[in-house]
Amino acid sequence: MGVMSCSRRGCDSIMCDTHVDSIGYVCPECQNEFKEYVNLNHFPINSIDALRFYLNRFMDTGKGNFTINENKVNIDEFFNYHRR
Repeated sequence: MGVMSCSRRGCDSIMCDTHVDSIGYVCPECQNEFKEYVNLNHFPINSIDALRFYLNRFMDTGKGNFTINENKVNIDEFFNYHRR
């Protein structure tokens, strides 16, 4: 594994060994956050092209942020929203 920087905006991880063509390197932490992003938004993942499309959008969200229903929110804001 080389020392490659994650391509996600704002991510400073340099230990990436996953490369997605036309998107770039994705670190394990961003991969896990992307899984949450997909699940929270209930995106229909029915093809590689659809997954690439959503990953491309996700990589532009910036580290520590993700999109819910097209509104950018900070992760702390997300948890505050769901606090009972």
